[in-house]
Amino acid sequence: PLVLGIAVDAVFLSQREYALPLVPGAWIPAGQAGQFWFSAGVIAVAFVGASLSALAKGWGLNEFAQSIQHDVRTDTYDAMQHLDLAFFADKQTGELMSILNNDVNRLEQFLNGGLQVATMISITVVGVAAVMVSLQPQLALVTLTVVPVIGAFTHKFVQRIQPMYSDVRSTVGKLNSRLENNLGGIEVIKASNAEAYEADRVEGSSQEYYDTNWKAIRTRITFFPGLRMVSGFGFVLTFVVGGLWVFSGPPLFFTGSLTAGAFVTFIVLSQRFIWPLAQFGELVNMYQQATASAERIFGLIDEPGTLDADPDAPELVVSEARVSYDGVSFAYEDEEERVIEDVSFDLPGGDTLALVGPTGAGKSTVLKLLLRLYDVDAGEVAVDG
Repeated sequence: PLVLGIAVDAVFLSQREYALPLVPGAWIPAGQAGQFWFSAGVIAVAFVGASLSALAKGWGLNEFAQSIQHDVRTDTYDAMQHLDLAFFADKQTGELMSILNNDVNRLEQFLNGGLQVATMISITVVGVAAVMVSLQPQLALVTLTVVPVIGAFTHKFVQRIQPMYSDVRSTVGKLNSRLENNLGGIEVIKASNAEAYEADRVEGSSQEYYDTNWKAIRTRITFFPGLRMVSGFGFVLTFVVGGLWVFSGPPLFFTGSLTAGAFVTFIVLSQRFIWPLAQFGELVNMYQQATASAERIFGLIDEPGTLDADPDAPELVVSEARVSYDGVSFAYEDEEERVIEDVSFDLPGGDTLALVGPTGAGKSTVLKLLLRLYDVDAGEVAVDG
């Protein structure tokens, strides 16, 4: 745009001397025809540079986002598999799968697309604003009037959309859990002739996701057109004030001169300035979605364990393989009655002990305590003393 404006004034209208910032005067041809082709060459070089920069940007951001996605997924899984068995007792597999897949993918989308938009906005807006201020500070202020309006508009949007996206991510997990349970238990569903009942339950979970997601979508699709309208108003205002300035002199309280070439540069730059601002809403939207997903991901990573581990405990080396239970009692979390009460026995290595009883009597629980999948509430479990 800067080269275009200078070419209009110097080559086509002969209103000023041809000079480009950062370009030595010895490089610029003397005649108008030479200056015309020189301008075309500079613009072509700029487009080639932009293409190479876009390639580097796409390569770097995608590599970065994919690496982060891989690390976050594997770290989250590793943290999850080290949690106590009690954690999984009240968690649905589908909900955990939703975090490892959907939420991690949502984070990757922001690190790729969101950072790309954020970089473009920050560099373009700051750079373009600096050029416009250097050309004509008064007209630049006209273009910049929309910035505080967009800021207030976006702040209101963030306040409304943030809790909505948290609800959406939660309902996605519930829906995935329902589908995972039903597909895994399809034999039981068919054997029990429960297809209609389960279809209603899936429909209910899907409707809950639809309602929460559509509420967020309604807010988003209302915000974006409003942001574009505000941005467009800034462009129109720049065009009207600058156009009046060129053919009838400074309007209202403005002072100084504005050439046709500078006006052309301003119009093109104002589009470059306004368009990223209009995309700012998309960036905020992606950020809020990623934040909702990140809360679920790091909530899982930061989940505290319930088993007390002694870092100085000696390594268990089994020699005789003698197992002894001494007054062991245990109850699962959120259950008032104990599953096993005051269990004691001593079993020499190589012997077999059979536990007999009805379902729910605690047979499997006795073995789980030996593996320390849970901690005893009272008593002691020992191997080789």
